[in-house]
Amino acid sequence: MSIRTTIEVSGAKQNNLKNISVEIPRDKLTVITGVSGSGKSSLAFDVIYGEGQRRFLDSISTFAKSRISQLKKAKVDYVRGLSPVIAIEQKKSNNNPRSTVGTVTDINDYMRLLFSTAGIGRCPECGYPLKQLSAAQIAEHIMTLPVGTKVELRAPVYKIFGEDYVYTFHELREKGYKNLLVDGEAFSLAQKRELDESRDYHIELIIDQFTLRKDSYIQLTKSIEAAMLSLDEDIMIKVEVLGEVDPMFYTGFACPEHHYSLCEMQPFHFSFNTPASSCHTCMGVGMSYVVEPRFLIVAPEKSINQGAFKNTIFNPSGKDSYRTVMMYSLSQKYNFSLDRPFNELPKEIVEILLYGTKGETVEMVQPPFSQKRNWMVGRDRPFPGFVHEFENWYKHYIRKSATSEAFEPTFIKDCMIEKVCPECHGARLKPQRLQVKVGDKNFDELSRMQLPELLEFLESLSFDADIEDVARTIVREISTRIKLLVDIGLHYINLGRRSDSISGGEMQRIKMSTQISSELMGMLYVMDEPSIGLHPRDSGRVIETMKKLRDIGNTVIVVEHDLETIMNADHVIEVGPGPGVHGGQIVASGQLEDIMKSPDSVTGKYISGNAKIPVPKKRRSLGDLFLSIQGARENNLKNVDLDIPLGVFVCITGVSGSGKSSLINEILYKQLKINKTGARIVSGEHDFLFGSELINNVINIDQTPIGRNSKSNPATYIGIYDKIRQVFAMEPDAIARGYKEIDFSLTHANGTRCEHCAGDGIIVTNLQFMADIETICPVCKGMRFSDEGLEIKYRGKNIAEVLEMTVEEALVFFKDNRYLKHKLGIMNELGLGYICLGQSSTTLSGGEAQRVKLAYELSKIKRGAHNLYILDEPTTGLHLSDIQKLLDCLGRLVEMGHSVLVIEHHIDVIKSADYIIDMGPEGGNGGGYVVAEGTPEQVAKVEASHTGRYLKDVL
Repeated sequence: MSIRTTIEVSGAKQNNLKNISVEIPRDKLTVITGVSGSGKSSLAFDVIYGEGQRRFLDSISTFAKSRISQLKKAKVDYVRGLSPVIAIEQKKSNNNPRSTVGTVTDINDYMRLLFSTAGIGRCPECGYPLKQLSAAQIAEHIMTLPVGTKVELRAPVYKIFGEDYVYTFHELREKGYKNLLVDGEAFSLAQKRELDESRDYHIELIIDQFTLRKDSYIQLTKSIEAAMLSLDEDIMIKVEVLGEVDPMFYTGFACPEHHYSLCEMQPFHFSFNTPASSCHTCMGVGMSYVVEPRFLIVAPEKSINQGAFKNTIFNPSGKDSYRTVMMYSLSQKYNFSLDRPFNELPKEIVEILLYGTKGETVEMVQPPFSQKRNWMVGRDRPFPGFVHEFENWYKHYIRKSATSEAFEPTFIKDCMIEKVCPECHGARLKPQRLQVKVGDKNFDELSRMQLPELLEFLESLSFDADIEDVARTIVREISTRIKLLVDIGLHYINLGRRSDSISGGEMQRIKMSTQISSELMGMLYVMDEPSIGLHPRDSGRVIETMKKLRDIGNTVIVVEHDLETIMNADHVIEVGPGPGVHGGQIVASGQLEDIMKSPDSVTGKYISGNAKIPVPKKRRSLGDLFLSIQGARENNLKNVDLDIPLGVFVCITGVSGSGKSSLINEILYKQLKINKTGARIVSGEHDFLFGSELINNVINIDQTPIGRNSKSNPATYIGIYDKIRQVFAMEPDAIARGYKEIDFSLTHANGTRCEHCAGDGIIVTNLQFMADIETICPVCKGMRFSDEGLEIKYRGKNIAEVLEMTVEEALVFFKDNRYLKHKLGIMNELGLGYICLGQSSTTLSGGEAQRVKLAYELSKIKRGAHNLYILDEPTTGLHLSDIQKLLDCLGRLVEMGHSVLVIEHHIDVIKSADYIIDMGPEGGNGGGYVVAEGTPEQVAKVEASHTGRYLKDVL
């Protein structure tokens, strides 16, 4: 039997595919291209990847199937020649704050192994280097002392950041310990003696006391092991001989001066996802919630008695409460009025209200307006301040929630912002773990290094002879994985970077490097636009990576619009000719020359140069209006000062990781949002933003979904469904039956929607070890409305038929309705004519969602306003023919008197801008500067600009 050399797809009818058949060569790099919405992803992901994955799941046991969500069969006659399939999509990773680049790539597992194997501890008091010793080795060494010697085993006690000594001692009592040394003096936990919270003490826990006998070895070993477990897997122990001892006893065993020994370490000791090793304050997240004072004050123009503070802090109506007595007593002691506007109170009074009396006590006084005497009256109490009270409440609920005893009230989180943890400063691990180092660097310091720097450091390490072979093996594995990340263009990231800050394109490239490191062959890889988010300088690296996957014996199928990727493919398939109902057919298939010769191929025309996006004949001139950012220092920004012109089309460019998003999304957008709407957010680090009064509003048109359930659709988002429902409610039949607009809503019960399927049109049946079965609702037959509702017709169409219309069809159908014609026309001009009005929002791609949002903004613009529109990579998912439509719409916004600011790598968008701000010169630590500013022609002349180099070729 001959080996199949192609993947054969026959009779594919998924989504808009029109019963197509196509052959894809195996062990080659194949690009599937075509205009947006033509059916590329349906062919690559729903048919080829979907069938490959479904068949694999069919082959596993019923027991395993019951624990894995199964997939339904694609609408295709057959697919032959499939291999085990892996999809590398551009979807962002999960939003788990514990997930980092190191955990996603599994490099952290090897790093933890390296530290537990080759890590050298440091004495917590003087930094003396300590080698690892097992409990048995420590016991053996102690047993070399003469019989009758008295020995104490101690451990350092660290006060938990932000907590008092009372809480720390309570935790030790819970573990069964009784005796401490505080600054060298005996201290019993049975005593009710309190320590001064404002002081730092040197505290040691007495784990056990021995008088050595010949048979003490086993008891000693077990005592050390038990102590390490009960002390949250601690790794330091102090061996103190009570009496005279030869100074040489501690040499090579412990710190000669402070007598600390380092116990044997395990990889989990360096995992910030285990409670025993993670920072006590942030629980291993690296960020902690702290109260933002301005969120506590909801009405600064009002007095305290009128409701200046958030209601949950101080409610003026609670006349007999503890809080009322405290507030009145404070006003009497510090001589301020509770009826004076808050913003007129002296700074020192505001400081006391927010941060407390700092230990000074306040005599509790009975308010004259109280109905009954409060139990606190006559007592002296310190006031902690509202900020500290809220933070203590938050810590209380966090601890409770860990044991499922309580939940976290939202009113507390509403007043808090996420900041770097004040205890570990983002290191995630507790202090004891950070005292262990490899090559004078702790785990956190290595995690913060950029990958090339980390690679250089690892390769320069030297190890003791007894661990040389083991350590070198681990370092070799880490270095191999890091090199792959660097080769694929991710040199600017570090292992400690949170996954939720990684873009979809970056995550896709991380997954690609992981697949190369596996060195599997005979696999089928399906990728979705791996060029997204890449500067033209770096796109070659991704192409080389895909070729590596192909060359080791794999089939690579890529959905892509990037011309450079298409030109490097072994085989090209174009789906089209148009989007939606106009697509779903194979326009051309073959090598690059075949595509270029095909008269029906839109892509071929752009490759051959017969079609292209023209350079604007004239740039808009700059006016006198600017937004000015001063001292931008967020992430890798190097104290940037920048003027952004208003009233023109501005493009922010630069290689990946150069600081574009930090500058625009974190600083500019957030600060403008705060200035314009008082939004409860915190902007990135900077000194000033000038010019926010020059614009009326700032709108960020991003790629987040426009809805999260099946009833959300483009018609509801853009605001035309309300008008459509109004049109149907005005029909004579609807009036006669007493129907209102709300009765035609899919979310309104007891209206015209089908109640059997609640307006979904389908019934989902969950099968334990098979794919969920979606069956058409037997009552409404998938129409989503009741028979009575469907009897109401407008121009011969019922409401279900209207929702099934594409934007193009609806534009013709509602041509006499000025409002609907205007909104639908804008969607059509943006290249969205193929989507259905009632299409579920969850099925729209990120690029489609972004264009729906843009259409919504374009359709509601009022003349006379001056808005700033920010778009981050709006070309995602767009064919070159669609990019021209996007540029026309952005140009229209500017012509209507607005400002458009786009973060983009696509050279055709960059060359069309009026003004360019190029960040760089490199990514990560090598970026954060403004490399070039000006028109595309001016930037093209700047030698240091990577963007300028590519602009030269297209201008």
